[in-house]
Amino acid sequence: MTSTALVLFLSSCATAIIHALIPDHWLPFVLLARSQAWSQRRLIGLVALAGVLHAVVTAAVALLAITVGAVPVRGLMASTGRPLRFLSGAVLLVFGLVYGVYAHLREARAHPLDPATHASQSPGRVHAHGHLLGRWLRGAVSGGALVAVVGISPCALLVPVLLAAAAEGVVAFVAAGIGFLVCTLLTMMGVAAFAAHGMRRLDLPWFSRFGDLASGVLIAAIGLLVMHQER
Repeated sequence: MTSTALVLFLSSCATAIIHALIPDHWLPFVLLARSQAWSQRRLIGLVALAGVLHAVVTAAVALLAITVGAVPVRGLMASTGRPLRFLSGAVLLVFGLVYGVYAHLREARAHPLDPATHASQSPGRVHAHGHLLGRWLRGAVSGGALVAVVGISPCALLVPVLLAAAAEGVVAFVAAGIGFLVCTLLTMMGVAAFAAHGMRRLDLPWFSRFGDLASGVLIAAIGLLVMHQER
């Protein structure tokens, strides 16, 4: 495995952990488990199923992007005189910055900082800023539906990482995909189990507000590193 492939593998793992900590990925399951008196095994099983589906859908989107973009990328390489690895780094840089800033501004608009509001939260209330929470837990929803909602939404941040890994070869792509899958699963399952087991109040405001921004900055930094290595 090349140094660039190793960097992309570690990037996929770090991004997966940060992104999976955002309450959208696990808190709906915890709330539904409490309201419907699920067993711990059922909760963790459904969270794991959603995590696997999330990773598979993300990899499928990346493969589709690779297939559709193969011809345009070859043309861009010819016109710029830059190798594929350099262009992959540039995509990571631009995408990371745009996604991170956009997601952060979206969160800031949806959930402005209001210390008085947060101070008034009941000690026994589980609180999160997740948008899936607001959309899908207003009414009755089954565990299977929740798995589908969370699972079929691809992780947009990982798609460019997988594209860059594909430029390194099949081994790098598979390694980055496996790293994303394992880290997403372990993080989602671990946090869900921790929240459901004896914690009456769980609030991760930093990850709710800054998780996407941190992930975007990380992706952009990886892009800069890849571009520097391929100059």
